[in-house]
Amino acid sequence: MIKTSRYLLILFILILPTFSLMLRNGIYTMHDPHVFRIQQFDKCIQDRIFPCRWAADSGKGYGEPMFNYYGQAPYWATQFFITLGFSILNSAKSTFIASLVLSGFFMFMFSRRHWGVWGGLLSAVLYVYAPYRAVDVWVRGALPEALAFVLYPLILLSLDLFLEYKKRWHLVSFSLLIALLVIVHNLSFFMFAPFLFLYWLYACYSRHDFSSLSSLIPAGLFSFLLAAFYLIPVIFEGNLVTLSQTTTGYYDYHIHFTTLNELFISRFWGYGASLWARKYLSVSIGQLHWILPVFILLIVLLKRKIRGYFWSFIIFAGLGTLALFMTHGKSVFIWNHLPFLKYIQFPWRYLSIALFFLSFSGGYLARIFSSKIIIIVGLILTVVINFSFFRPDIWRDITDQEQFSGPLWDEGRSSSLSDFWPAKSAKLPTDFAPLLPDISSESGTVLIANKKSAGSSYDIMVNSPQAVVTFPIVNFPKWTATNQNGTLKLYSSGDLGLITTVLPAGLNHVTLKLNNTFPRTLGNLISLFTLLSLPLWFIKRKSF
Repeated sequence: MIKTSRYLLILFILILPTFSLMLRNGIYTMHDPHVFRIQQFDKCIQDRIFPCRWAADSGKGYGEPMFNYYGQAPYWATQFFITLGFSILNSAKSTFIASLVLSGFFMFMFSRRHWGVWGGLLSAVLYVYAPYRAVDVWVRGALPEALAFVLYPLILLSLDLFLEYKKRWHLVSFSLLIALLVIVHNLSFFMFAPFLFLYWLYACYSRHDFSSLSSLIPAGLFSFLLAAFYLIPVIFEGNLVTLSQTTTGYYDYHIHFTTLNELFISRFWGYGASLWARKYLSVSIGQLHWILPVFILLIVLLKRKIRGYFWSFIIFAGLGTLALFMTHGKSVFIWNHLPFLKYIQFPWRYLSIALFFLSFSGGYLARIFSSKIIIIVGLILTVVINFSFFRPDIWRDITDQEQFSGPLWDEGRSSSLSDFWPAKSAKLPTDFAPLLPDISSESGTVLIANKKSAGSSYDIMVNSPQAVVTFPIVNFPKWTATNQNGTLKLYSSGDLGLITTVLPAGLNHVTLKLNNTFPRTLGNLISLFTLLSLPLWFIKRKSF
């Protein structure tokens, strides 16, 4: 019997074409500004700030509370590679590579429990070689969604193991993975959660045992408590920034539904935007990804032999079809009646859920054909038909220094400007922030300026009895300022709402710092105490 490690090696070789073009110097163009965000998050870590809340160079250099609202776990992953000595660009590419490889490995581990090792291989290759996977990695550069693909099979694997063995470790793993998915990409969690619940219902029904509910409810609560440092500020401070603008205009879900041709037939490939009349990027489920489940169903019906695990195939194929329905315009009545769905923005994001379930169901082929040749042909066809999608639009042979300077640096500082801009500011900035504070009537001089990730320090000589000083930082709750005499009174000035104070005559050593509000502090404490309580789960070393 071939060991699991050998199958994983085979799988790695099969997956290699999806990322081989990344194995060179530089970075490729992508829609999302995650390379810039990786650099900003790294600044927080270098300044020993955790959890990170502020992106100092975002908002055209005026700063924004980006990480107060955006999941931080993807940047934890990139920090792993940065700690190993990788450059920021190589860390970004390495994280995308890890998302492809690990999602394939974990899908294999999950699927082989149902279909065996060959079925597991087929499900894993289908899962990685979907057009939408190439869109997420090579077109959009959607790092959080790419990492969510890693967690879907792991979550169901941990749930399966807990339902089967009732072991404490499996329940804890399930809880930790749910918390991680929330912090990686909360939208992926919201999309996945109803399907996870439906799978749990089926799994319990097939076992005639619903007793796991009494354990899963506190496990779910534990997950949200772990993620409290992120969730509580999002919930209670969401009104402090312009998050509401992320559901209007281009981000209105009504203009992003798919068509049947785009889903099932088209092999169009592009690197552009998703528009009402036409999408300039692929939103295909992939031909084999829907043909294979249909083919399997026809074979089973023609043979009139329903073998073991058939109903698992039906449930997973059905869940995949339901997720596909959510991408199509016919599902608009659901979107209209569930207001929170508007934050998903793009209905075709449900392709990630559809791909998971349809790729899994495709592995059932190994249960209805005993010949390995059929599976090998399926593996080869999946790779050959789809590998050409995994390529860049424009490759930039550049270094970190070139990425974070000049026009590319300005592009990063201008990205997602309206997503996290403080709501009390009258308008968005049109020009980049100056390097130094503005001093009224030229009655002073800035001698030293030191800008950090969540604070700045300045030495300012005031030549008049007092001077009004406006700092190039947008105001936000809990910014504080001190000089050698104590705390300074701050207020917002101008249309941008910049931090402003009055300084007395003489040399002022001014320190600005972003502190935690009550929701931020509460969230931090809840997450910390929940994490520290984790060992209590293992005090009793026995099964549930």
